[in-house]
Amino acid sequence: MTVGEKARWKNWADGLRQQMMTSLKAEVTKSVEAITTETATTKAKSSLRSARFWRACQLGEVPNDVLSTAGFEIDFQQDERGNVGEVTLRLNQTWRTIQDHVLARKQA
Repeated sequence: MTVGEKARWKNWADGLRQQMMTSLKAEVTKSVEAITTETATTKAKSSLRSARFWRACQLGEVPNDVLSTAGFEIDFQQDERGNVGEVTLRLNQTWRTIQDHVLARKQA
């Protein structure tokens, strides 16, 4: 992932996390096509549909560590060809704890 590509993904991930925190959602599922559009990525679609790419993101492997660094846990399913169609992004424990505190304050 190039420096410019990584910056696009970081900006998108930070914005998504902020949306999720504001709307008090702990997880969101997005299609690979939606992620491609929203990130304005220049990565090949075949790369973004590969389980290998999402596994590297899931494990926080450099250079695909942007999502884990932004506070996401990642789940995905692959079809019989090994292609990924949807990705679930879940706030990590740190961000879920913060969100739980916000929810508790709203209920008090």
